[in-house]
Amino acid sequence: MAKRPLTPRECELVVSSLYVMELIPFEGIMERLESITLRDIIGPVASGEMTREQAADALDQYIKVRRRRFRNVPPEHLWSLDDRMEQEALRMIRKRAPLTAGEKLQPKAIPFEMGDTVEMTVTEIQERNGKVNVIGKVGQVTAKLPVANRQAIKGTKTMSAWITGIEKKPALIHLSTSDYGKHQPSTDVQAAYVTAIAALRRYFESAELPSTEEVDLAKSLFQRMIRRDQNDWFTVYVAMGRPQLDHVRRWVKVIQMLGKSLRGDDESTRQLASQEDRFFKDALLRACRAAEKNFSTPT
Repeated sequence: MAKRPLTPRECELVVSSLYVMELIPFEGIMERLESITLRDIIGPVASGEMTREQAADALDQYIKVRRRRFRNVPPEHLWSLDDRMEQEALRMIRKRAPLTAGEKLQPKAIPFEMGDTVEMTVTEIQERNGKVNVIGKVGQVTAKLPVANRQAIKGTKTMSAWITGIEKKPALIHLSTSDYGKHQPSTDVQAAYVTAIAALRRYFESAELPSTEEVDLAKSLFQRMIRRDQNDWFTVYVAMGRPQLDHVRRWVKVIQMLGKSLRGDDESTRQLASQEDRFFKDALLRACRAAEKNFSTPT
């Protein structure tokens, strides 16, 4: 191993692995993990919903995705690190104070999520190139709401709308008063979604090649969350477990490479082989499983 201290995330991985190998008790670990993925892995073990063998497989996948210090180290061998490394990992993670009930892992600069319904206080109405936007405040955050008719909102002081997008720098939330994006697809369409997403998941889990049609449909599902250009984009976003859009943008690029590779593009095939560590594969698999489950469940 490289001669450098473990990072906090590496410490979390070591501690989680030590717990899965039954070498340290669970008490106090969960409250000190910042990694949502590691929480998802060891939490079910503590509650009896997952076996330790399943957790070891999940940690193995986590390690493969985060190949840095622990390159090709299976989780059952992580506990064999020398005593100094183990003690360093435990000491660093125990420096964190336990989270209090209801406390967020990382405080948000914008305390809202896409889909929330909010009240905006109108401060300005802008009209440019024939388009009208209402500018206002939701709490301390600037909000922007496109409207079709300026006269219909003349004199309006507050407006109720739902959040369709969030920009962090500078802080800005995008609003809408229409239901565009919340359409529920028909049963047949949902079944097609499940087939495409399942094929994509199997490729990233076991390298089973999907068809180009399945890849194209799966890509369109991820793209619509970014573009917000289909009447079910928000429905898809919720079904996939509300993934981080920065992750989704990377997934789209990788899925595009996969589509080109299936069509015989050798350069895309070479690029695809080098992307595994760079696109949050564990998060992609979680989104795929969530979509399969939610679109397969009758509403």
